Amino acid sequence: MTKGEQRPWIATSLAMPLTPPASVQGNAIAPPVYAYANTDTVVTPHSRGILPKDSSEQYEITFWNSIKDSNYPADYEAYLKAYPNGRFVTLAHARIDRLRAAASNPPAVAASPPVAPPQVTRPATPASAAAQEHPHVTAAPPASAPATSLAAPKPATHPPVAGEQRDCATCPIMIAVPAGSFPMGSNTDDPSEKPVHHVTIAAPFAIGKYAVTVEQWNACVAANACQKLTPESNTNKTAPARDISWDDAQQYVKWLSKITGKPYRLPTEAEWEYADRGGTTTAYWWGDQMRKGNANCKDCGDPWHKEGPESVGSFAPNPLGLYDMNGSVWEWTADCWHNSYQGAPVDGHSWDSPGCDMRVIRGGSWRENGSYMLSATRFKYSAGVRQSQDGLRVVKDLK
Repeated sequence: MTKGEQRPWIATSLAMPLTPPASVQGNAIAPPVYAYANTDTVVTPHSRGILPKDSSEQYEITFWNSIKDSNYPADYEAYLKAYPNGRFVTLAHARIDRLRAAASNPPAVAASPPVAPPQVTRPATPASAAAQEHPHVTAAPPASAPATSLAAPKPATHPPVAGEQRDCATCPIMIAVPAGSFPMGSNTDDPSEKPVHHVTIAAPFAIGKYAVTVEQWNACVAANACQKLTPESNTNKTAPARDISWDDAQQYVKWLSKITGKPYRLPTEAEWEYADRGGTTTAYWWGDQMRKGNANCKDCGDPWHKEGPESVGSFAPNPLGLYDMNGSVWEWTADCWHNSYQGAPVDGHSWDSPGCDMRVIRGGSWRENGSYMLSATRFKYSAGVRQSQDGLRVVKDLK
């Protein structure tokens, strides 16, 4: 592979995004990647830390970086499926074995010595039945009890906004987006975001107020129209559904269209960025500087848990009233991946290619840091592979 040449290796702790496990499109030449042999991390000369999208070696290493701290065996299985002869195969197998052994042999809990019952003047308040039946609703503690920092996540409750609609009880809430024009892309050091080009969205459309939740996805599963979600990464019914492939997402929008009689689909990449920006032209929809509390991402402010994304709607909405467009989970779009915007459509339609296996994902996830929350950030993933950072948000044509 190296044609007899030696390669330099340099260590770094730079965080990386998830990456696709498939063949590379385009003929651009990537800058070199440097890392220590047998270590888990790599770095490129790019200041933002986002790898160019045109090196299969970089894809594999970046993919590994995105899962190397995961506690889900399915993430390592996805790596092995994508790279059966990859450089981290042995380590992936070892981590799968370790996680499964830990799951089947939970640590024994030492018996506690008998404790005398507390002296109280009135009975302690029991946990409410509603809290037991609905684990995401936290019962208020008794007045004399101290507050706890381990409260279960609460479902988001936000007032409706203009143009909001819902076609069934288990359907996503949709928000109408008017037609308009915007400059798509950026002039950052990521070549895949160039050139900046003017795009016109000629017709209004509706897009999900939130990413599709576990509860909404499970309605499709109950109808035998969608694949079951990975249990260990989809326990919170108000969190975004994840571990979803592009092919899985197609099943979901097909089911939504069938039960509602409405034209649901994945957003085009141009529609996604247009909706995310919400009429802004800054690096982030909230401005040119990262501000904590606007996105569910690593080091971007509370609430944040390394185990998974928060309940949808836990952070501020963008100017259109859309929540969690940046962070939370990467969201699938309809488009085939291209290494740059050279030749991209300017009418907002999807950019497809025959036999395309690599699809565009947008928005970053809770595992990435603030540098991935920019409105123009884009990446790709193999359409048939599930990964615990990938979810979806749907669009509906407005006739």
